[in-house]
Amino acid sequence: MNLIVKLLKKIKGQYTWLRYKLNLNHLIANGLSLGKNVTIMPEVFIDPRYPYLISIGNNCSISNGVVILAHDATTFKFTNGYTRLGKVDIKDNCYIGTNVIILPGVTIGPDVLIAAGSVVNKNIPPNSCVAGVPARFYSKFDDFIKDHKEQIKLMPSFDYKEFNSPTDEFKEKIKNMLDKEQIYSKGYDGKFPWTNT
Repeated sequence: MNLIVKLLKKIKGQYTWLRYKLNLNHLIANGLSLGKNVTIMPEVFIDPRYPYLISIGNNCSISNGVVILAHDATTFKFTNGYTRLGKVDIKDNCYIGTNVIILPGVTIGPDVLIAAGSVVNKNIPPNSCVAGVPARFYSKFDDFIKDHKEQIKLMPSFDYKEFNSPTDEFKEKIKNMLDKEQIYSKGYDGKFPWTNT
C-alpha cells in the first residue's frame, strides 16, 4: 500500500511539473518577460490573456497562490464590453508572499517585500515592505532585512533538511521553542524546480 501511495505521489508530481512547465513556456512564448534567478511556485496565476503586459525582474520570488492580472473586467457589463488593461512591472529583488493579488497598472520595486494575502492596487516604491488590503507601507526593505540578520544571530537556527522528515521528538522540540521565541531555518536555497535561471 505504501509503495502505491509513493508511486501516485511521484506521478502527481511529474504531472504538476509538466503542466506548469507547459503553462510557463506558453506565457513566455506570448510575451511574459522574466529576468534571471526568478522563482515562480507552481500555483501562481499569471494573466494568460495578456502575459506580454507583465514583466518580472531579476532575483524575484513569487509564492503559491499569487495572482498577477493585466486586465480588470469589473466594468465589462456596465460599459458595453470595455475592459481596462494595464502593465505590471515587478522590478528586481522582490518577494511576493502567498496569495497576493497584483492588479493591473502597477510598478513594484525594486527591493520590495509584499506580505502574504495583500492586494496591490497602486505602485509600490523601491525599498519597501507592504502588507494589507490594500497593501500599505510598514517598513523599509533594508531595515527589515537588517533586523532579521540581527535576530538570526540571537535566535536558534536549524538546518532546513531537518524539517524534511522530522521525528516526533524534533517536532515537539520546535513547538516548545516557538512558545518562547522565534526560530530560523537555513539551507533552503530559494530555488524550486520552477526556477528560471
